[in-house]
Amino acid sequence: MKRRIVHNFVITFVTVFLLLGFGALNNCQPTSGTVFAKEQAVKVIKLHITGKHTRKFTVVTNSAGKATVSGRIQGDKRVFFKQYKGGYKKFSVRANKKGHFKKVIKLQKAVNKVAYAIDSNKVNKLIKKHPRKYVSKTIVHLTIKRSSASQASQKAASQASSSAKAASIASSKASSEAAESSSRAAVISSSQAAARAAASSSAAAAQAAAQRSASQAASQRNAQANQAAANNTGEQEYVDANGNGLIKGSVDHIYHVPGSTYYNRTKNVVQWFKTVSDAVKAGYRAPLR
Repeated sequence: MKRRIVHNFVITFVTVFLLLGFGALNNCQPTSGTVFAKEQAVKVIKLHITGKHTRKFTVVTNSAGKATVSGRIQGDKRVFFKQYKGGYKKFSVRANKKGHFKKVIKLQKAVNKVAYAIDSNKVNKLIKKHPRKYVSKTIVHLTIKRSSASQASQKAASQASSSAKAASIASSKASSEAAESSSRAAVISSSQAAARAAASSSAAAAQAAAQRSASQAASQRNAQANQAAANNTGEQEYVDANGNGLIKGSVDHIYHVPGSTYYNRTKNVVQWFKTVSDAVKAGYRAPLR
């Protein structure tokens, strides 16, 4: 009898314990503040690129390397672009009242393909704030490829740039060579001119020396002749090689003998004399100094 009572008590205790545990497990469901509620709010946002319901989309640029990305978003006013291939740019685009948006993207010269992760701006901020809790369900992967025409245009521009650079280098080299040749020609011409000037100067110096020698010889002959005449008459005569008098009679009635202070300065000669006595007889006096 006691064994049956103990057995019934154990069965009753286990039953009560299981019932209480099951009730506690039912009370552990998510509330309105849990991740489940947040994910339900995220589902309201929808994103369509160019009107198509797809998660992967590819567009091709025009000949200028530009691509127009358009679409529609519901439940948000901004669309977030995050580049993960061909660069690392981030930006957002504002949609109009109906949710339509448009963005023109131009590829850089050195890039032929880029890829963007396009998402709701609200969802992007939510994931950025709680990266371990939320996963976006609106994200669209967009790939932009450069068109063949744009590649050809880019190649032609690159070739033109290379040709222009080569032409510039050739022109610079030609200008440098021309300047160097002109400099050499100028140096040669300057040397030749200097040589001609030196030769002319030497010739002029030789001619002047010859003239000085002739003048000195004439003066010496005149002095000798004057000395001889003075020895014969007792008074010195100043005559040239032809016997012409060398004493100058100025407009001031002053005579100047060769070698005196003002002899070479006297230009307006009125009369010439051979001896001082002839000048005195004509009414001319000697200079004061």
